[in-house]
Amino acid sequence: MTSQPRPQGTQQETSAGCPVGGRIPPPPESRNYFTMPNGCPVEHPLLAERVDKKVNNSRYGSQLIQDLNTVESVVHVSRERIPERVVHAKGVGVFGEFETTNQDWIKKYTDANFLQPDSHGKPKKTRLLSRFSTIAGESGYPDTVRDGKGCAFKLYTEEGNLDWVFLNPEVFNIRDPAKFASLVHAKKRDPATNLLDANMTWDFFNNNIEVYNALMRNLTDEGTPSSYSRLLIASINTYTFTKKKNDTEWDHHLVRIKMLPDPPIDPERDYFTLDEATANVGKDPDYLTRRLYEETQNGPHPTWKVYAQILDPAKTSIDVFDATKVVPETDCPWTEFGKITLNEVPQNYFTQIEQAAFTPANIVPGWDISPDPLLQIRLLSYGDSQRYRLGANHDQLPPNKACSYVYDPTRRNGAYNMTNYGHVPNYLGSVLKTLKTPDHYNISYLKWQGEVMRYRSTVEDVDYKQCREHWDTLDKRMKWHFIYNLGSSLSPATKPVQHETVQIFGKIWSDKYGQKDKNNINWKQELEKELARREKINKDLGKKPGLVPGGEKGTPHYIPGTVPDLSTEVGNPYKRLDLNLN
Repeated sequence: MTSQPRPQGTQQETSAGCPVGGRIPPPPESRNYFTMPNGCPVEHPLLAERVDKKVNNSRYGSQLIQDLNTVESVVHVSRERIPERVVHAKGVGVFGEFETTNQDWIKKYTDANFLQPDSHGKPKKTRLLSRFSTIAGESGYPDTVRDGKGCAFKLYTEEGNLDWVFLNPEVFNIRDPAKFASLVHAKKRDPATNLLDANMTWDFFNNNIEVYNALMRNLTDEGTPSSYSRLLIASINTYTFTKKKNDTEWDHHLVRIKMLPDPPIDPERDYFTLDEATANVGKDPDYLTRRLYEETQNGPHPTWKVYAQILDPAKTSIDVFDATKVVPETDCPWTEFGKITLNEVPQNYFTQIEQAAFTPANIVPGWDISPDPLLQIRLLSYGDSQRYRLGANHDQLPPNKACSYVYDPTRRNGAYNMTNYGHVPNYLGSVLKTLKTPDHYNISYLKWQGEVMRYRSTVEDVDYKQCREHWDTLDKRMKWHFIYNLGSSLSPATKPVQHETVQIFGKIWSDKYGQKDKNNINWKQELEKELARREKINKDLGKKPGLVPGGEKGTPHYIPGTVPDLSTEVGNPYKRLDLNLN
């Protein structure tokens, strides 16, 4: 029996702090026979003990419980699965490295060790694990269905693991933490039929207008990328760069992070159209997964330039803690400070990727949280979901284990504990007399007072204005694709839901929030015409078994309309990919 060769990338032992973070030992060498889990050799793995009798050409057999090898293998199979993530269930992961590219600039704002030069004054390279995922679908969901994307990075730094739990598009759907559960449910399946339901989704969108800024991006072809390596990736939330001035004082700067693919995105080459993405659902539902492996292993390696936006609330009219908004570059410019390159495929998907646990609560000195309400709830929910999936000791699993100094003997026991601190006391007593303050740590900078109050954000002009500003950046081709994509998503919903949606987009496209279209196109009318065109096709196709058109004038039927709608066509998803090879 031969084992798979260990994946190798270009990254060698040059990474600061943790050159082998997330790797696992090679499988045991086979001696050409099998054993029980306790090491006891078995005669042959396919032999079964049973009461056996042959009558004519039939063989009677009653399996015996005392057949330890067969019973053990069967009961193990039924326990091989762990709970999948509620969101971001379908994903792919690879390893790579972060390298600082602008030391002189970044050191003015943060003293995070991995961002500082090494002992020779050269930029450090920090090993990392990345995971890319769809958001709403289950673990077997097709990669190319229109959806936001999760983009998580675990940097194995010298001072602990730093998790970047980022997303695409560059703004989030909500800003009120209390809406989190409803957002998750609205984008998933109807509780009655377990089918996707356009009424659920658009009813939520229409009653939470702040969602529309993300929709303006996701309903373009940006929502159907042809590779995870071509994603614009954003921190969504606001974080804090910290830098120690002396023993009692720290400098703090609010910051957002953005990652741009290198070379830059070309929408015509790097995005699927809806028809192409829909065809890929049937041709290869794992296309984005397969392509990321191929690019990582064979090149060109996926690469992003990493930018920071230092935020000064006094210089912008935008709430810098509102995850549904971009802070204009004219108010707070972006500066490149690093580069990420992916160059190593995993040795084992389950061990290194499925068991990977990301949470924005994993911070390091020099990188801190902020009073961003959505970030605050993510600090709880992300870690809690990993404790549910993987247990309280998930931080000891290979992809999550820090290479740095880790010490807290009050955290003990629990399933799958690998170390448990031996005989070290599990309480804080006399040890407090000898504790010292570390040289490098974070300290809260929130020196303000406020009132405990119940708050719910309201819709303001800026919620429409930023939608329009992004719309005005799209070229004519992308705008027509937007209308087509929106029609496909919206037409299975009922007429009242469609009407409400059209009115909201009509307001975004009105002269109140931007100049009249330079091509003199009334986009609201074009959306109405697109919905009417699709309605006729959907009704005709809906006469066939299993095809449900939706679009009811009143109360929706029990069975939701087909999503995407029946009139959505399929195209050759690979024809235009030839452009990427030139």
